[in-house]
Amino acid sequence: MKEIPINAAVACIDGPCGKSIAAIVDRETRRVTHLAVEDETLTYAPYQRLVPVDQVAGTTAESIHLQCTREEVDRMAPFIHTHYVARGQEDYSLYEGGEGAGGVGMWGSASTVGEESTKVEEEAIPAGEVAIHYGAAVRAHKHKVGQVDELVVDPDSGKITHLLMLKGHLWGKKDVAVPVSAIAAVNAGEIVLNIDKEAIEALPEVPERRH
Repeated sequence: MKEIPINAAVACIDGPCGKSIAAIVDRETRRVTHLAVEDETLTYAPYQRLVPVDQVAGTTAESIHLQCTREEVDRMAPFIHTHYVARGQEDYSLYEGGEGAGGVGMWGSASTVGEESTKVEEEAIPAGEVAIHYGAAVRAHKHKVGQVDELVVDPDSGKITHLLMLKGHLWGKKDVAVPVSAIAAVNAGEIVLNIDKEAIEALPEVPERRH
């Protein structure tokens, strides 16, 4: 088994490369396909990149080690797309801007972008996949029972086997290993379980190793 920490330090073969901010999972196969990595020292914004999981050379409880260079990460697809919505006299305009999007505006209407334009950031998640973020709420029967800490992946198949869920108060936090069969749905910002609170209490505990 291999644990994939989220919100952990990322290192390339030639130096530090920010931190992991999400794991991208195929909804059907439940395989981790990418890691979203944020590094504000990259060449241009947006500073978040989609790193294919086959670039992961190894992980620890605190870090992820990639088998590529920082320059290679810099050239990978952006995880965040930035749009600007501007209010005209009769309609709204939408365009993509910034160097990360190629530096060329793509206009959706004849209106011009004025002082009232609003910046909108969206995650560029591949079709049929979902982003799992550190700290995302885990719910059972509409009740919050914990939050996402790490994912456990079978190194042979690449499939998620368990979700390490952080539960408890600040003075008594602990991780519990939730089998993937107990996950009913992964929605934006939360994971829904198909088991009740009593079943959660019976799950095996895993010592919390990250602070």
